[in-house]
Amino acid sequence: MTKSRVVGVLIALATICSPDARLSGQTSVVMTALQDELARSMSDLRMKDAPSPYFISYELQDRTVTEIAGRLGAIIQDEPRRVRVLRVEVRVGSYEFDNSRFVMQGFGGGGGSAIGETTLAPLEDDYDALRRAAWITTDQAYKRAVNTFARKRAAFQNRAAASDVIPDFANETAVQTEVSVDGIRARHDMAGRVQQPSLALGTSTDIEASEVAISEIRGARYYLNSEGFKSVTPLSLASLVMFAEAQASDGMPIRETYSDVEKTIDELPLPSELANRARELASRVTPNPTAPLGEEFTGPVLLEGAGSAEFLAETLVPLMLARRPPDAENPRAVPGPSTPFLTRTGLRVMADAFSVSDAPSLTTFDGKPVPGAYIVDDEGVRAKDVKLVEKGRLVTLLTSRVPQKNFPHSNGHGRSGGVQAGVFQVESSQAIPAADLKAKYLALLKAQDKTFGYIVRGVYATGGAGGPGIDRIVKVSLDGKEEPVRGLRFATVPSTAFRDLSEASQERFVFNYRAGLAAATSVIAPSLIFEELEIQRTREVLQKPPVVTSPLK
Repeated sequence: MTKSRVVGVLIALATICSPDARLSGQTSVVMTALQDELARSMSDLRMKDAPSPYFISYELQDRTVTEIAGRLGAIIQDEPRRVRVLRVEVRVGSYEFDNSRFVMQGFGGGGGSAIGETTLAPLEDDYDALRRAAWITTDQAYKRAVNTFARKRAAFQNRAAASDVIPDFANETAVQTEVSVDGIRARHDMAGRVQQPSLALGTSTDIEASEVAISEIRGARYYLNSEGFKSVTPLSLASLVMFAEAQASDGMPIRETYSDVEKTIDELPLPSELANRARELASRVTPNPTAPLGEEFTGPVLLEGAGSAEFLAETLVPLMLARRPPDAENPRAVPGPSTPFLTRTGLRVMADAFSVSDAPSLTTFDGKPVPGAYIVDDEGVRAKDVKLVEKGRLVTLLTSRVPQKNFPHSNGHGRSGGVQAGVFQVESSQAIPAADLKAKYLALLKAQDKTFGYIVRGVYATGGAGGPGIDRIVKVSLDGKEEPVRGLRFATVPSTAFRDLSEASQERFVFNYRAGLAAATSVIAPSLIFEELEIQRTREVLQKPPVVTSPLK
């Protein structure tokens, strides 16, 4: 497409899109200001002896954030704060080779590979002020793009040409999407949802630290680019975290966490229900300081309930994201992580009975809203339902507009600056009732001549090396007797572990987590028996207990 045609498309607001994707005639001051400045930049933005942009995008998030935390029934409340954040992305070169995906020396691991500039935009719908913010930020992004492109081109001139060149950016068909941003309800009873459970956590004098916190984001997201993509979508996300911590006599911290992520505050549990969950959480923490340390173990492991979905969120979901490491100015630099499954299409990656899909169109499950559902991703591409694994064999991966080998186009999962799952589902064609899983597990332990096994019911992200942390685990003997233990975590979980899945329950459980500032992922999964996982003891620096006992005792 020539530059004159691009400008004409922008001014006329005529994009190549399906009839149901066209925007309504209603346009806001925000979109008008950004649209006009985008057209001017595509027409006029060029420095002498430098390439002009072939792509520009504007994203403006108008969001109000409210956070409340409570301890022992006392409320710490921040007043709602509203910001408008404008992000401008400028690309020079071509879809095949541009300024993206390049780490320059002196910029660290990830900083040099990012493109675009971000600024705070005016809160008022002031046409001139919005255009000025877009103008200044676009100028900065363009100058940075030209500099990065020149260094990237120079670096590649000294390298042998690759036989299978992958483009830097996928060329997609433009669509326009508008979702009503009206009807986003104001916050309801946030204080009550914090005060009651935080007070309930303080009923035990053995708990040394506890907190309940709620965060709510409300607003709208505006996106448009020079290809004709345009979207207006609501921002709405509410998250809750409560934790309680005690300390064993040997100094080891004993901590349990409950979290929930929903679209709105009203979808979170009511204050009375949260108080009951807080008391249940506290009852699990207080006996654990006297629980024995668990033994390290390699063998069959049973993951039950939400703990199974949490485990898959940390281990299987990342394997299904098509992530491409950036190129580096220094050819000896170690590239970033890539997806192990990129070259395994058509091969067995799970046990034959298992299937995996991602369905952003699924808005409810078991009669409850699913916060991971969405209509359009952050790059303006319509979200697609994707079959990832069928009968144990890999079908495809989740993709953004960063092309991968064998995955040249986006399936609408470019979110939060990368690739993210939406509603991630795991199923088995040979599932059995959850009540029968423990018997199957004990039989598997006996078949492998194990004297004991582990049932994991709570998992959390550690953010470091190794596998997920464990906050709810019991040691089970061959006669079925359970004993709570502490001080354990998973070792690194290899991608091959999913080929040895043994059993799954018919019942499935939901785990929701934040996949960015205002995005969520929902994992819907059964309880699972793995034939082999490794569980290790935690390696922590233990703190001495307080010299003086708690004033609450």
